Amino acid sequence: MKRFLTGLVAGMMLLPSMAIAVWADEAKLPFTLRAPKDVSVSWLEGNDSPTTMALAVSQDNEMAAFYQQLEQARQDEKTDEIFSQYDFDDIYTQIQVDWAIDDVEDPVSGWHYDPAFWDADETHGFGYDTDGNYRVSDWDMVDWGLGNATETVQEFWIMRGVPNDDRWNGNPDTKTPGVKDQLKPEQYTYSEEEEALYIDFNEHTAYFRARWVVVTYDSETGVTKYYFSDWSDMCAYGKDAQKEEAITASDIPAPKIVDLRMTDEDFNGQPVLAFTLEVPDEVATISTKVSAAGGAFWIDTEARLKGDEEWILMSNTDRDVKPGEMKCALVHLVKEDQTIPDGAEVEIRCRYLCSQPELDDISSEYSEVLTFQTKKIEDKKDPTPTPEPDDTPTPTKAPKKTEEKKEEKKCWLCGFCPCPLGLCIFIWIAILIVITVVVIVIVKKTRKKKKDTPDKE
Repeated sequence: MKRFLTGLVAGMMLLPSMAIAVWADEAKLPFTLRAPKDVSVSWLEGNDSPTTMALAVSQDNEMAAFYQQLEQARQDEKTDEIFSQYDFDDIYTQIQVDWAIDDVEDPVSGWHYDPAFWDADETHGFGYDTDGNYRVSDWDMVDWGLGNATETVQEFWIMRGVPNDDRWNGNPDTKTPGVKDQLKPEQYTYSEEEEALYIDFNEHTAYFRARWVVVTYDSETGVTKYYFSDWSDMCAYGKDAQKEEAITASDIPAPKIVDLRMTDEDFNGQPVLAFTLEVPDEVATISTKVSAAGGAFWIDTEARLKGDEEWILMSNTDRDVKPGEMKCALVHLVKEDQTIPDGAEVEIRCRYLCSQPELDDISSEYSEVLTFQTKKIEDKKDPTPTPEPDDTPTPTKAPKKTEEKKEEKKCWLCGFCPCPLGLCIFIWIAILIVITVVVIVIVKKTRKKKKDTPDKE
């Protein structure tokens, strides 16, 4: 009886963790999970660290459009309408990036993906073995979040410098590899004085591939599921990599915008227009290459009253290239002491702009001019106008934020625990206490019974 109850207590303690994650081969997701179509990389030429690379990855239009819908639903507090048809009530996407130096098949410096540590399941999380040891290096991207899941292109800094500690040397006690363990001695130079790693990319080549990891969570059952896309085609930088040509204006197609509509929103008391931007594969590819090279690729929107000659840049407008709905505030359309009446015809057009390091900015041709009827716009003579921000994208090598904040799940009882199996952690603790008390009582009674029973001679 004692062994049985002890085993029962141990089993109860394992129950919450058993529900943390389950493997899923067949995905019931709001979108088709496809491999990243475009991956592009460039070396930062010694900025940040001697080896740091800038990686850009484009996601599928269907996936990006879903996260736009989810973002809007969260703002409107209508996520239940989206999740009602699925077995989860939260979802987010992460990225995994594998790397290799010179030869992707090499057992030391080739691809480092290992399903035992890269594929999270019910026994362990990303990067860990079943004993809780971290089994991937500092350069193995196993669970990086997206900067903004609504945008077509995601950017990351990878292969960053490693100091002369476990990140470089590894840890034999936990079987954690250091970056040094994943390179051949002839491929690098390490300066202990600078604590800096150097790789000569005139003599060596870095290869990369990426895949999406979609994570779903059901707060009622506490079940987390992981869905993995296929790996992308590889990209490379260095000796054997194909040289990327600069983007020219003739490479960029004119934007295609459709579905103009006036929204119920306002910006500074003025109406807001919405339209849909279609992002073809060639635009996603161009944007990915430009972003990886440290440039910027965005869309400008211009409008004017029908009959006017001058086009006016609509500054307070979505400018990131992403499929789906874009918002355009019409506050800049009205001139001083002017009132644009309700129903007035307004024309709108868009164009892509592209900025590349050490090159002049270029742009696409304008989109087709579309016409809509606006709501009333008038000069409100705000005595303290809000300064207009300069939101023009600027080419930069600054790292992107890579953690997408997940919506907090609050316990229905205590308000802060993860609510394993749908029950508050304090209820689980109470259950364990009760079982422990029962065990103690039974053990005491058993001992007392043995003590009171005379030994047989």
